[in-house]
Amino acid sequence: MSSISSALAQTSKEFASALSTKKSTGDNMDKEDFLMLLVTQFQYQDPLNPMEDQEFVAQMAQFSSLEQLMNLNTSMEGLTSATDNQQMLNATSYIGKQVTVSGNSIGKVTNTDGTTTISTFRYAFGETVREGVLTVMDGSGNTVYTENLGGKNANTTFEFNWNGLNDKGLPASDGTYTVSLAAYNSAGEAVVSDQVVDATVTSVVKNENVVYLGLDGGQSMELANVRQVTTPKTTTQTTTSSASGTETTSATTTEATEEKQTLTTSSDPISG
Repeated sequence: MSSISSALAQTSKEFASALSTKKSTGDNMDKEDFLMLLVTQFQYQDPLNPMEDQEFVAQMAQFSSLEQLMNLNTSMEGLTSATDNQQMLNATSYIGKQVTVSGNSIGKVTNTDGTTTISTFRYAFGETVREGVLTVMDGSGNTVYTENLGGKNANTTFEFNWNGLNDKGLPASDGTYTVSLAAYNSAGEAVVSDQVVDATVTSVVKNENVVYLGLDGGQSMELANVRQVTTPKTTTQTTTSSASGTETTSATTTEATEEKQTLTTSSDPISG
């Protein structure tokens, strides 16, 4: 009996050591670990009290179920990864398109030709506004620009096109800014608003399985927040030849469907 007790003690020590190694490396126990435990149990079981057939079959069924669940989990992880990759691939079709995205993050970028690109911010209120204030804040939460809204009708879409200047009339730095609304009705109560940003998609980025659209204002917005996609206006140059051989060039503007979404506060309300 002493040899059996010694063997069981040695087995327990070895298994505890293996389990400790798993914990130290941050790994979880897998089906190989459970199989090792089962084989070790058979090898060192008490010969005077062997495992019953029914108990053995039950344990084998449990290990079989465990293996199937592990395989299923691996398959689901692979499927999720494939879906994420497909979503990013599909998102690349948004590049060059104008999108309307839920949110209040706008961007300011100075282009190489000296022109400035600033995202368009639009908003609508669920009820009539007596007075309000629109504030533009930088990434550190500092107020850069403020504008009194005055009275605003309910269920009407308003557009804010910032000129990129701060309250002192000086050009603000390029970067991402947040537009904040504080609006009140005739009773002095805060009014709910729906807020979106219009911008052109320039890139697609995936971070921690979340797909983001890079916008021409320099900011990034989640793909899931896109509410409308349109094709912006494009200008093409056409060259023709006259009878005398001289060439004349004319500009033709092609305008695709570019109706901006009418905002409502019945869905995706954002407190102003």
